[in-house]
Amino acid sequence: MQIEPLDSGRPTILIVDDTPANLDVIVKALEHDGVRVVVAQDGEEGLRRATFVHPDLILLDIMLPGIDGFEVCRRLQEDECTRAIPVIFMTALLDIENKVAAFRAGAVDYVTKPFQIDEVTARVRTHLNLRNMQTMLAERNACLQREIEERKVAERRLQDYREGLELLVAERTAALRESEQRLEESLVRLRELSAHREQARDEERMHIARELHDELGQALTALRMKIALLRVEFGQDNPALTHHVGKVNELIDRTIGVVRGVSSALRPATLDMGVVPALEWLVKEFRARSDIDCELVVPEPSLGLDDGIELAIFRVAQESLTNVTRHARASSVRMTLQASDNQCLLEVRDDGCGFVPDGVERGKFGLVGMRERVEMLGGEFSISSAPGEGTSLSVRLPVASPLEIR
Repeated sequence: MQIEPLDSGRPTILIVDDTPANLDVIVKALEHDGVRVVVAQDGEEGLRRATFVHPDLILLDIMLPGIDGFEVCRRLQEDECTRAIPVIFMTALLDIENKVAAFRAGAVDYVTKPFQIDEVTARVRTHLNLRNMQTMLAERNACLQREIEERKVAERRLQDYREGLELLVAERTAALRESEQRLEESLVRLRELSAHREQARDEERMHIARELHDELGQALTALRMKIALLRVEFGQDNPALTHHVGKVNELIDRTIGVVRGVSSALRPATLDMGVVPALEWLVKEFRARSDIDCELVVPEPSLGLDDGIELAIFRVAQESLTNVTRHARASSVRMTLQASDNQCLLEVRDDGCGFVPDGVERGKFGLVGMRERVEMLGGEFSISSAPGEGTSLSVRLPVASPLEIR
């Protein structure tokens, strides 16, 4: 019998038997069921065709020319390519020893002759179904194993990605912290430099104020005295000279007043006695200039504040009253200074027209200057206002300046 080309849609059975009568009956029955049949008439031929065709099932006789069926079955089991092919022995040997030997050789079933064709085809269908299920199970196991390997690879890649991402996050977090630390150090240094600049400016103002008061003020006073002597010595017989001397004295008096005003604006002399006397002088001057009622509430004259803190309180109060005069259209102002063991609080409230604080500081350099002065000393600056409800300015400062210029 010639071997036909393999058809993957039909099961293939190899029959190894040297009895033509048996072959004819079985082949017809199997082909009727749609099975492709390949025949071998001895053991060696059966092994070759099993290796070449790789059938789905083998029907194997025991008594064959050359090597017997037991040896054929054992060789099939030893070969990696044919080990999984199920073998059904089909023989006339009925004793139990041959049946046991057949199963020991690797057979899956045992049919005795003379056989019933329906029994043979039923057993063939059963083992073909088992073979199909085993094949499907093996394929599914292989597919599952591939999925497991793919998942393991994906998990390793994901783990590598996570580790890389964590490392990147850690590096960037460290870099960000380092940048924040450098920025904070820069801000601290900037505040220190700003405080140093303000201190230098205040010292320069104090120096100029003293120069104006001591040098220019004394020179103007001396000049006034000299002119007065000139009038005494030569004015009795010269009315015109007396008139001009009087005019010069008036000019000198106004100039002395301007010098004192400029000197006080640069640094009031009362600030040397403490912030409370300085605020009292400021409120007095404010009332005289603006005709606005201003109430000052202060604690004991001595607060024990640093010079820089006292100067900051005075400058904020001075700028606040200037803003009230220019913008508030207020009728009264209340200024309060409170102090505790570690901080002091300055509040300035007016009953003026008020405003919307958001965004106002951008174009108001006075407010910006007050905020910067307070914050560089480690304090807090806030404004509360609304149209028609007046304005409240609050400044909270430590009693001692936290900054030291290095």
